[in-house]
Amino acid sequence: MRTLNGKKFYEEPTSCGTCPFFYNGTTYTPISDRGSTTGHCQQFDENHKSWRSVPRRCAKLFKKLFEYPDGCELVIVAKE
Repeated sequence: MRTLNGKKFYEEPTSCGTCPFFYNGTTYTPISDRGSTTGHCQQFDENHKSWRSVPRRCAKLFKKLFEYPDGCELVIVAKE
């Protein structure tokens, strides 16, 4: 298990609906066939579909996260 900005990741998400940052109103770790198909990405403050492929910027974060050893915590901050 790895942690990115306080959210636990057990495996690399394959779609936005499987990402812990995605919230669609039913749970904080939604299943793509339950509830609304539109939700909110808490990491980037965007609304989009749960079945959407992982955006490139997220894929880069996940790749970096899963390069670190198991049990690590990675914190990403916004550049102002």
